[in-house]
Amino acid sequence: MKKYLILFALILIQGCGGGDGATYVPSDPPDVPTDPTTEFQLFATGTFTEGYRTTYDLTGTSTVGDEFTGTISSRTLATSTFLGQDAVPIISQLELTNTVSGAFTSNISTGYYSTSVTDRHFLGFTDSEQSTVSAETSAIPQTAKIDDFGDFGTYTLNTGDVVKQSWRLDDGRNGLAKFVILSTMKDQFNEVKLNTTSTSTIDTSGNSISTQVIYHYPDTGITVTLNTI
Repeated sequence: MKKYLILFALILIQGCGGGDGATYVPSDPPDVPTDPTTEFQLFATGTFTEGYRTTYDLTGTSTVGDEFTGTISSRTLATSTFLGQDAVPIISQLELTNTVSGAFTSNISTGYYSTSVTDRHFLGFTDSEQSTVSAETSAIPQTAKIDDFGDFGTYTLNTGDVVKQSWRLDDGRNGLAKFVILSTMKDQFNEVKLNTTSTSTIDTSGNSISTQVIYHYPDTGITVTLNTI
């Protein structure tokens, strides 16, 4: 699992946004559709400002009986360059403990975003084992409405693997939205190695109420589910 920790970290950070991850208490009356004309920020205010930090506790399970606890933290660094262009780096550290086996894994990775507020792109990432060597990216809007969707991009790694990411915004009910990120990693033979679905419940300011990420490994049939708490 260690070789895929980069995707754990990046997708959690992409989906989590800001906020404290506190449990959301539905309004009274509960379970009413969100107004489809409501605009939602896709990233919390300050996400791309140097010094911005987030930390979340995690819990999770797998379909083979594993149980996990851990943390995911991120910090926005000073502007640098990535793949030949100015970029905002966000460094993230993920630590996971399998409480059944006692195994511990961790990874530090850096994701890079373009600097333009009105033309934001996710450019790619680096970590100790993998890095993006080329990318075809799409602009990520500042705001979106329920049922909007789009692409992050297609990312070729130094390992020969290719990662494709897309997003959509679903109804989160009671004035909230669900920011869904879909990711697929394929190897150089076009075989799927990993499918990931991240669902973050957000408010109109892009603050995360909760996030769930589901990872499915086709070669083993194992599914891992992580939740912020």
